[in-house]
Amino acid sequence: MTFIKPIPRHAILVLSAVSFFTAIIITAHFFATPQYMWTQNTISDLAAQGSPHGWIMGSGFIGFGLILNLAFLIKLRTNQALSWADGMIMAYGLFIMLTGFFSTSPLDALVPFRKSEADLHSLFATLAGFFLTGSLLLYLLAAASRSERGFHLLFLFLIISISALFGLADNGSTLLEKGVIQRLLYTVSFIWMIGSQWLNFKRQVPAS
Repeated sequence: MTFIKPIPRHAILVLSAVSFFTAIIITAHFFATPQYMWTQNTISDLAAQGSPHGWIMGSGFIGFGLILNLAFLIKLRTNQALSWADGMIMAYGLFIMLTGFFSTSPLDALVPFRKSEADLHSLFATLAGFFLTGSLLLYLLAAASRSERGFHLLFLFLIISISALFGLADNGSTLLEKGVIQRLLYTVSFIWMIGSQWLNFKRQVPAS
């Protein structure tokens, strides 16, 4: 008799973290300042200093990081171990959470702001991207099958390529605006994050 193995709680929480963050991003757009244009401005700009409702997006960054780290703490408790790749995802979640405490500069150049806070936001966002890419690379190196390697390699290529496009968009060197590119980067990253946990789950389920 074959029993269906339940989906691990940590994988459900990873999906919950992504769903929560997506819902907050959508909600924050309804409360954005008139200067905000989603195609041109980043998600961080939704929580910019001086924004009356910036706390909404700020809570999204914080909540996402907390739920994501909770997911992998549960995985640690269940498996009594975590891979280095999982640890780097936790670091990614931690730095995303920290960006919620330190806001970027305001859209309105006339609004006073704390440059040190904006610099910290930028630093934490950069570190988050570094640890996410590092995690993806470690998952690729530890892949157990050709299909898994192909999956991780595809998303590594996409994330590096989109990140490069985002850098070019800052200099006005692309047709796409940086707001569009960043949302695409988040989407690809989240698909990989959920997919990697699903592949890990499938690997542990014996074939019937």
